[in-house]
Amino acid sequence: MSALGINIYALLAQFAAFLILFLVLRQFAFPPLMRTLDERQNTIRKGVDDAQRASQQLKDAEKRVEELLNQARLDSQKVIASATQAAERLKADIEAQAQQRGREIEQQAVRRIEQQIAQAKAELRAHVADLSIAAAERVIGQSLDSTMNRRLVDEFVSQSRDNLC
Repeated sequence: MSALGINIYALLAQFAAFLILFLVLRQFAFPPLMRTLDERQNTIRKGVDDAQRASQQLKDAEKRVEELLNQARLDSQKVIASATQAAERLKADIEAQAQQRGREIEQQAVRRIEQQIAQAKAELRAHVADLSIAAAERVIGQSLDSTMNRRLVDEFVSQSRDNLC
């Protein structure tokens, strides 16, 4: 190999030096470097796993938020429907009360009118009786016993009323 310009002793010496250097590095430098590389790899792997977990948690949280929003929408629709039904029932109750009050007012008015009619009839009977007595006194020309007159006129008015009514 000397023809190529390679010194075999120098080559062997360099090989031995390289081997010794390699063994020393393997013994003292490579283990800390390998630990550092392993730690770095574990840190990176953990970071990737954490990122994937965080991404999945974000997706899950978004789904939960969407479900909660949907549930809130449904609940609000139920509340609105319930309030609408309550308002309709309240409206119907108020209308029924108003109609009932109207009927009561109408019945009171009818009773009042009937009372006024009865009072007017009684006044008319008394007035007719007085007029009949006065007419009879003028016709007869004398005054009759007022108790007897009253009884006769009341009988006459009741017979007339039975015939008319």
